[in-house]
Amino acid sequence: MRDLLVITLVLGLVPFILARAWIGVLAWAWIGLMNPHQLGWGAATTFPAAMIIGGATLISLVFAPDKKAPPMNVAMVCILLMAIFYTLKLPFAWLQAFAPAQWVKVMKILLMTFVTGALIYGEQRIKWLLWTIIFSIGFYGFKGGLFSLLTGGQHQVLGPQTTFIAGNTEIGLVMIMVLPLILVAAQQAKQKWLRLLCYATFWLSIPAIVFTYSRGALIGLAVTFFFVFFKMRRKPLVVLMLVPVLIAGVAFTPEKLFDRAETIKEYEEDDSAMQRLQAWSVAKNIALRHPLAGAGFELERLESPIWLTYADFMGRWENRTKAAHSIYFQILGEHGFVGLILFLAMLVGTLATLSRARRQLKAIPEAQWLSAYAGAMQIGMYGYMVTGAFLSLAYFDLLYTYVVLAAIIGREAAARHAATLKSAPPRYNYSPVALGEPAATRQAAS
Repeated sequence: MRDLLVITLVLGLVPFILARAWIGVLAWAWIGLMNPHQLGWGAATTFPAAMIIGGATLISLVFAPDKKAPPMNVAMVCILLMAIFYTLKLPFAWLQAFAPAQWVKVMKILLMTFVTGALIYGEQRIKWLLWTIIFSIGFYGFKGGLFSLLTGGQHQVLGPQTTFIAGNTEIGLVMIMVLPLILVAAQQAKQKWLRLLCYATFWLSIPAIVFTYSRGALIGLAVTFFFVFFKMRRKPLVVLMLVPVLIAGVAFTPEKLFDRAETIKEYEEDDSAMQRLQAWSVAKNIALRHPLAGAGFELERLESPIWLTYADFMGRWENRTKAAHSIYFQILGEHGFVGLILFLAMLVGTLATLSRARRQLKAIPEAQWLSAYAGAMQIGMYGYMVTGAFLSLAYFDLLYTYVVLAAIIGREAAARHAATLKSAPPRYNYSPVALGEPAATRQAAS
């Protein structure tokens, strides 16, 4: 029944997408982030939902009369350069059996990033995209938090299988990125039921993140919640509520969670942490020997004997090829220092755009909602940059959705700011002339 529902929804969206191309962007985000077709057990799991939605969106885009040129800021230029760079170096990738397939996957994400920039603008469409993100990831926060509380945190929260967010750290990361957006949505919701649902999703997402049992997610949650706390309206009440919750949490939380957290400061004794350091050393050494292009896509599939020649040390574990377990070392190993510079410039450029947009919009009363979401996305990006240091998720859809959404918000902020300045009464600069001077003299001075 669930499979039939998902397939029907996907096929039912196609006529709407062909009529309104921007609806295809929402459907693409829903499919890419929530992966509803992977929540079934039958035909839906192999149903080409993304291909159907993406194809319909591109066809509709060609004939769409309301498309615009995608907004181009530093981050978007970096994405364009990354696409060109990845393409030019593809023939030189070490793993020609796997790299082309990964290149296709990444290019689809980057292409839809520019499609999003061309079709999403204005208050209505921006809000619809934001709510699509909140719903798609908030679903897992609500479900995972409820599951954790009902089972006493005895089981690990995971994402849907065979997706970008299947692992515990991966699902933890995306919930961290969306947590600030959920809070802003709760604060701005006009309907009481929607406001309560958003607040419930926000608070349930926190135990869901904790019980991923991911050390990277725990660190990312701590950083994110620090910033989120200052966005809350009733801070003293929140503190009073959290104290008994934390006391009860400490009393009833499984011991294995504390054991897991303890390994953060004793990483030298933890094989998993040391294997990550080994993988980071491999990426670093490949980049030092091949600084311009790295090894190319799918470095984690490299044969173990070759991979180990780049490692700084061997361990007491089974020494073999592993994923980079870091967005930074993933890019460094696969694309060298050129790729890493572009990637970092994209992240910093996105943060700069959001910061500037938030300042511009803060002074415009009717744009306060957009300023609040820009601030929430900033915090979400901090969460990505911290938690992402511990997993290979450099090509995830949500990151590039945030990048283009930041560019869209930046364009909206610049336009609204310019309109505000244009409609403001002109300012006259008068020279400081003594009041006792004749009027003719004062007029000449001005």
